[in-house]
Amino acid sequence: MGKILKAVIFGGKARVAVLDTTDTVNEAIRLHKLSPLAAAALGRALTAGAYISSNLKNPTDRFSLTIDGGGPLGKIIVAGEAGGYVRGYVQNPYIELLYRNGKLDVGGAVGRDGYISVIRDLGLKEPYAGRCKLTTGEIAEDFAAYLTRSEGIPAAVALGVLTGSEGCKAAGGVIVEAMPDISEEQIVMLEDIMTNFMGISSLLAQKSAEEILDFYFGYLDAEVFVPQGVSYVCRCGQKMEGIIKSLGEEEARAIISERGEVEIKCDFCGSAYTFGEADIDKIFGSD
Repeated sequence: MGKILKAVIFGGKARVAVLDTTDTVNEAIRLHKLSPLAAAALGRALTAGAYISSNLKNPTDRFSLTIDGGGPLGKIIVAGEAGGYVRGYVQNPYIELLYRNGKLDVGGAVGRDGYISVIRDLGLKEPYAGRCKLTTGEIAEDFAAYLTRSEGIPAAVALGVLTGSEGCKAAGGVIVEAMPDISEEQIVMLEDIMTNFMGISSLLAQKSAEEILDFYFGYLDAEVFVPQGVSYVCRCGQKMEGIIKSLGEEEARAIISERGEVEIKCDFCGSAYTFGEADIDKIFGSD
């Protein structure tokens, strides 16, 4: 299981989160047979999603994160609930490798002609929706821009995924958010610290999240909170009957008449569900 470590620093004038999502990304690779480039992109998005999840207060709170930059990777979709439960997929999981300056070109795969969008369902009358135009397609910079512009919280974000022949060696990120009463000097200090996380995945391959938080932020009057877990969880089985109902009885029976059954496959985990005539009778209350 992955983890999220959070702390406040400077006496509460800034918030810090260090995330280790290695296991979560490896589960996504296993489920979707991701290419290294797709794993790098989806892994970064899953890490951003884990951070959103960690900020949800109630067990029934949910979110969805969409990154659509018009690139060859297609859309990235991440969803989840409070408690560090996340899941996700990309439209083109088998995308070929693209390189820029010797590194996987996530920005080129994602594209920059589009938006990062977040919807949070907090059980209110209307869900909260925000979006921000993509700036780089590298996801970390775009998520920082979303937090700053849509949430009103100046933020710096580092995200990374280190892949190897056997999957993901390390994945995670560091997120820093500045409160309104932070000083200019403290902002400069944080900007300097964040330069250490250009290769955050390589750092996570060498040090634990606890070690990173303590070494880089522990001396800044840090108050560290209880760690939170992160895991890849799909609850599609609870939703399939609702999907059948959304088709309508007439359409569902027409599909069965033509194909013998209705099959629905979950994009998030690949599970397939089949419904026959008896299932349709039960769902729609037919005798």
